This record gives sequence, C-alpha cells and structure tokens, in this order.
Amino acid sequence: MPNYRSLIGGFFSSTPMDKSTGPVTVRMNNPGAINGAPWEKTYPGYVDTVETTPGNRSTIFEAPEYGVGAWWDLLRRYRAGNTTTVGGIINRYGGGQDYSAYLQFVAKKTGFTPDTPVDLGNDQQVLQFGRAMFQYEAGRTPPWSDDQIVCGIRGGRAFAGTGAWPASPQAGPQVGPQQQGPVGPVANGQIGSGDLLALLQKLLVALVANAAGPAAAPTAGSALSIPVVAGNPPLPVILSPIDKLFGGEALVGSKTMIGVLGYGLVTILKAAGVLGAATPAGQILSILSIAFTVLGGVAKIDRMTQSLGVISANSK
Repeated sequence: MPNYRSLIGGFFSSTPMDKSTGPVTVRMNNPGAINGAPWEKTYPGYVDTVETTPGNRSTIFEAPEYGVGAWWDLLRRYRAGNTTTVGGIINRYGGGQDYSAYLQFVAKKTGFTPDTPVDLGNDQQVLQFGRAMFQYEAGRTPPWSDDQIVCGIRGGRAFAGTGAWPASPQAGPQVGPQQQGPVGPVANGQIGSGDLLALLQKLLVALVANAAGPAAAPTAGSALSIPVVAGNPPLPVILSPIDKLFGGEALVGSKTMIGVLGYGLVTILKAAGVLGAATPAGQILSILSIAFTVLGGVAKIDRMTQSLGVISANSK
C-alpha cells in the first residue's frame, strides 16, 4: 500500500485516481507531469504509471517531493544530451509538438528568455523555472510550497549523485488535498523559510533581552534626559504611543537598531541564496524589518517632541 505523504510537511494527494480532487499532476504528486520512462520505476516514491487519457501516461509518486526530484532528474538527462536552455527543455518536453504557448507562459512568469541556460545546481533558478512549468502543467497555481519544491530539487540532485535519497527531517503536520499546511525545514540540513522566521525571532528576542537589562541613568543631552527640578522626584521616562505598543521601556531606543539588524540579516540570506527574494518569507521579513526601522524613527521624534513640551512646562 503506498505511503502517501509530504516529506517535509505540506500539500500532498492520497487520491491519485479521483478526478474530482484536482488536475493529474496535483492528485498524482507529479508536478512535472513525468510520463513513465523506464528509469522512473526505480525512482524513490514510485507507485505506478497509468494512462490518464488515450495516449497520455502519468506517473504516480508517494510524495510531491519525489515527483519534483524525478522532474529534476529528467532535466539532468536532457543536459547530458546538450539540452540546457529554457527553450530547448520545453521544446523537448513537447516531443515534437508545438509548445510555443508553453514557452511564452514560462518566459512571462520567470523573465527568462528561450536562450537562458538552466543551471541545475542553482536552487533559486530551478525553483523559479519549475514553479512556472508546474503551473502550466496543472493549469492553475500549484499547491506545493517553495520549500517542498526545493526539497525535491535537492533530493533529486543527491539521489543522482549517491543513489540514495537524503534522510528527511521529521515532517510537520501532514495536509490532505485542497489544503496548504505548515512547512517544516528543508531536507538535507538546508534552511527553509520556517527556519528563517525562527532565526529572526531568536535574534529579536536576544536584542530585546539585552535592551531590557539594567537601564543606565539618562545622560545630559540625551533625548530622554529631562531636567529635574530641585526638591521634586525624577520624572518618568516619556513613552510614545509606538513605544507603549512595542515593548514599552524595554525597547526604548532599540527599535531602529533591531529593524536595521533584521533587514541586514534578511539581505545577507538573500545574497547567499538561502532566502528567495520572491518567496513569501523573503517579502514578509523584508517588510517587517523596514517597518520596525521606520517605527523606531517615528517613536524617537515623538519622544523628543514630548520631552521638549515637558521641559518648556517645567521652565515656566
């Protein structure tokens, strides 16, 4: 009995023959519409190859990550025959049919030209290329996460090199058809979007803990330094509405620094190819970092304005 699942937690299908559950590629865990070449029968997760319509065959995989890996392996076999460009791959995919509409769709979605070489060692480029192809094959936006696709790419690469699929991490909650669930870490020790969110969270917690330590007395000339009238107790630290909403006194003066450090971390991860600029995680983390930086600046201006008002009132 096939063990239908996602290797890392995410969308998968357990009803490959039920047409009501989606397009062929979706319900058969076969994003690239691989159609039953002899070598697929020994591929990890292979279940069967069936005829979906007269003359058209499709392979069923236990997990969509295995299906992506088989698609990557097909591209590797194309490369061995000197088919390496976007146009060459798609035309060969068509087996002599007119695939010009397919090529135009992929070019529009990715920004690649027909002459763009596909580097099978570049996860981000292969992810972008694959997602466009998978959407065309499914006829709709594919349900698999970027982490699932990248897991399949890396698994296919490892299997081609070693003959063994890399051990997968413990998967998160499994999600059935028509749902998109939590995505766990990418296999083989690589970092996924879920890891990046946790990493940034740890950084922010560390900064908050540091900021929440024993506070030094305000020094003369600082934005929070307010003259103390003789005989009266020191005035409390002034907080802006933003300060009250985000951390109170613990984060006074630290929000801008946290935002800048967070944005720097996201930029480094993007440059290293660990975090895709176009992925939801990349966009969300960038926006949050910029927003925190701006909020920190606005809070500083508000505190200075309030401080000047208190100083003016005390001097009367």
